[in-house]
Amino acid sequence: MEIKDLLKSPQLFVVYAITLLYTITFSLAAMIALSNDTASGYLAGIHQVVAKVEMNNLELSQVERNNSSG
Repeated sequence: MEIKDLLKSPQLFVVYAITLLYTITFSLAAMIALSNDTASGYLAGIHQVVAKVEMNNLELSQVERNNSSG
């Protein structure tokens, strides 16, 4: 078969369409998964910061109580 005949065949366009569909689908899936991982990591980081601040406040309040009773 000549290349011109191959380019005119409808099967080639079906293969291109399927390839394009899969490429778009899996690219979007990867982007969504990456954004979910980033968001959950970001939220975990926020929770760690809040926990550290709460612990520091708790320690400071205990130091203040100890100093005021002394």
